[in-house]
Amino acid sequence: MGDEAVKQVSRTKAWLGMMRISNAPTVVSNILVGTAIAMQSSDFGWSPAYDLFFAFCILVVYFAGMILNDAIDVKHDKTHRPERPIPSGVIRQATAWLLGLTLLVAVSVFALGHGAANGLLLLIVAVLLYTFFHRWFIPAMLFMAICRGLVYLIIANPIQGENNTQLITYCVALSFYTAVLTCIGKFENKKNSKYAWITWLLLLSPTYIVLSTLSTSWIAFIPLTGMAYWTWLAWANFNAGNKIAGMHRILSGFCLLDCVLATSLEQFVIAGICFVLFIITVAFHRKIHGT
Repeated sequence: MGDEAVKQVSRTKAWLGMMRISNAPTVVSNILVGTAIAMQSSDFGWSPAYDLFFAFCILVVYFAGMILNDAIDVKHDKTHRPERPIPSGVIRQATAWLLGLTLLVAVSVFALGHGAANGLLLLIVAVLLYTFFHRWFIPAMLFMAICRGLVYLIIANPIQGENNTQLITYCVALSFYTAVLTCIGKFENKKNSKYAWITWLLLLSPTYIVLSTLSTSWIAFIPLTGMAYWTWLAWANFNAGNKIAGMHRILSGFCLLDCVLATSLEQFVIAGICFVLFIITVAFHRKIHGT
């Protein structure tokens, strides 16, 4: 009975690790900034009920994508990452495929029944495209960037024909950060550190946003400074060959990016929550790896 309990805990932790549960707060912070964008204009018709419905769907799609990512990588992982849940035998590949696809189908059914779910359906398509093409460098950057950028779009729910310049700008900012992070992730297991300089590119999009909103919200420089310090620590990790610590820093950096963007929108409560989510993500990474 004791052995079975230990095995059950091991399997539970394996599922949580495969779902990248420790990164989930970064998705929540993305959802909150989408809410902040929506609250800037009554034209978006934002409502809490709408937010909760799509926030739940986005999280389910995120978990499904992570599961499918491991399910399709079994052959590679058997050689390079045999300790992962599926190649180690803790979780069956068929079970992972079944659960991941079932979750996506379930969200698709809910989305089709909702009048404003086009963005959610696009997210599901982007997740599937990333799943099957993430071994290629450019497609991996492109589809992962689209996946994150769509979160703002889905939550903000723009009305066709309205001026969505601000929404598009913020979506591009999040997508750019994601693309750079994905690029760095491709070199995560390399033994050299010559690509560590790429880490500094993560600051380009939030710096642009802060400078473009300087006249209305100079206070955004404060979280941007904190993000710059965190990026410097990540750069130092990559330079020292500590790739896991570096990846964890830039993954939790999603919350800091959201904190900067929310502050630039003068949504200070949301910015504060994003910072709390940053702390939670850092704490979670100590228990379950996010990469």
